[in-house]
Amino acid sequence: MCLRLIRNFGTAPVPHILGLSSHPELAERLSKALGYKISHISSNPFSNSETKIEAPFLHPNSSFYVVQSPSSNINNQIMELLLTVQTCRQLHCANVTAIIPCFPYARSDKSEGKNVAIGLKLISRMLEAAGVQHVITVELHSDQSEGFFNIPVTNIQTTDFMCKHIADIPGDLILVAPDAGAMKKVSVIAEKSGLPFALIHKERDSDGTISRMTLVGDVSGKKSVIVDDMADTCGTLTKAASLLTSMGACDVEAVMTHGILSGPAVERINNDPNISGLTVTNTLPQNLESCSKLKVIDISELIAKSVKKTLS
Repeated sequence: MCLRLIRNFGTAPVPHILGLSSHPELAERLSKALGYKISHISSNPFSNSETKIEAPFLHPNSSFYVVQSPSSNINNQIMELLLTVQTCRQLHCANVTAIIPCFPYARSDKSEGKNVAIGLKLISRMLEAAGVQHVITVELHSDQSEGFFNIPVTNIQTTDFMCKHIADIPGDLILVAPDAGAMKKVSVIAEKSGLPFALIHKERDSDGTISRMTLVGDVSGKKSVIVDDMADTCGTLTKAASLLTSMGACDVEAVMTHGILSGPAVERINNDPNISGLTVTNTLPQNLESCSKLKVIDISELIAKSVKKTLS
């Protein structure tokens, strides 16, 4: 893959946004929110799929914010990010910050046996080796994840952001954590918003499939709002919605930070009569035409505030 910067940076050594291939719309939004110039990178793959970075217009001693949120072609987009960062460092840029709203391999954050690698640890080491000096991301999958990095990490939390959105949802609400991992996030939002909450306890078979779900709490007659950090294949979400409906919930909505929506996710949401809506942030690009129940809320201002804090 051959990549070339397609806009001249000019000569002033000021902060710039570098928008890579995964999420150019978010890069543009960040550029407007921060008032920084932006340069996008175009890509032309070689026949063997290798990636090559050419950046003739990078201005030395500038600070660059490289925006990449790997999604559709994750491994290639990681390589694109690494090579772009290394190119910046080779030109002696003053500072390189990687803005990675949805961090790849974030769920590979613990040892599951000697024969299973910890992917998040490897990605963190690769970013450091390429020359990243600071990482800005949104809601890593677990609190211990920051410990894998030897460079500063700004891990943006969306609790206050979600509280404001949930406050606009009409009806008699109850928040629901779809598993124990989401309980901390849900309890914080419940405390801030004054809403009641419930928990779904999951049991899994040896192959990892969900064998049983048990509801702890009373959702009867209420609109249940399922809150979690990510919606991937949405298997857990649809099973949780079915359980909540069977326990008397009058409606079920879901509010998630990262809308990964891989594999059968969109089809599951579209065809599920128990789920009336799914709201995600734009940490990843979304196709709203594919799902009438999908709503996207913009998180660029929240990320921009974190960038400004690093400069103060």
